[in-house]
Amino acid sequence: MRRLPPWLWLLMALVFGAVATFMALGWMKSQSQRQVQQAPKVLMAPVVVAAKDIDAANALKAEQLSLIQWPKDTCPKGGFTNVEEVAGRVAVLPMNAGEPILEPKLAPQGTPAGMVALVSPGKRAMTVKVDEASGVAGFVIPNNRVDVVSTNSRGDFSTDPFARIVLENLRVLGTGQKIIEKNPDGKPRVVPTVTLEVNPKEGERLALAAQEGHLSLVLRSQKDENPVETKGIKISKLFSSSPSGSTDNPEESGIQIIRRQKVESVNLLDSSANPAAPKPKKM
Repeated sequence: MRRLPPWLWLLMALVFGAVATFMALGWMKSQSQRQVQQAPKVLMAPVVVAAKDIDAANALKAEQLSLIQWPKDTCPKGGFTNVEEVAGRVAVLPMNAGEPILEPKLAPQGTPAGMVALVSPGKRAMTVKVDEASGVAGFVIPNNRVDVVSTNSRGDFSTDPFARIVLENLRVLGTGQKIIEKNPDGKPRVVPTVTLEVNPKEGERLALAAQEGHLSLVLRSQKDENPVETKGIKISKLFSSSPSGSTDNPEESGIQIIRRQKVESVNLLDSSANPAAPKPKKM
């Protein structure tokens, strides 16, 4: 039998390889189509999102919004399906581009733009002067929670200034606003301010603290809502070696002795005032 030339064997190998490849590709394509047909169809729904970053207290414009298709099963609650429903509403929270527009992030229908849109029902917005070092220059931002510390050096505290937390867990509505007042020498100066959300009673306390003393802000954790009762501290106690130097009640560093109808406070650290205290031994 005559042997086939090598070039013919090579040609036959190429033909058989091409046929096998074609058949494999056809099989893979059919399997892919079958899987697509068997997979459940994902229903889509329109959702209004921010087309660009949006600041709080501003009215939304149509060019700031866009309509995209969103999987219907995961559509956010409180969303909108029409741009016209959202245009003109005022944002109460800042929003990033691509973020869905939700009803809780918007002020009630008809609310004008500005600070009034950020105030919660039953609350008030109050602007006060604060220390530049208390966080106005970037550390305290809107929606942070702060405590207000009042430092007083007037009247009874003129010789012994006193500081104490007067309000806790207040929401910051705005920062960085400036007002102009005069220095003691009569020259104008720019003073930083912060706008805080308060209820009417808190507004009274804040107004009095701002009038009679100097205000500073203490930034607190967003998750920390527990009230803390403090007694404040005087300058005379500030550098006390006692860890309880912030208290003005001498009874807290000792005990009470009741003799008949007379009550005496005894300092446990003072052996001369406490007969029961051990006497130092003589060497």
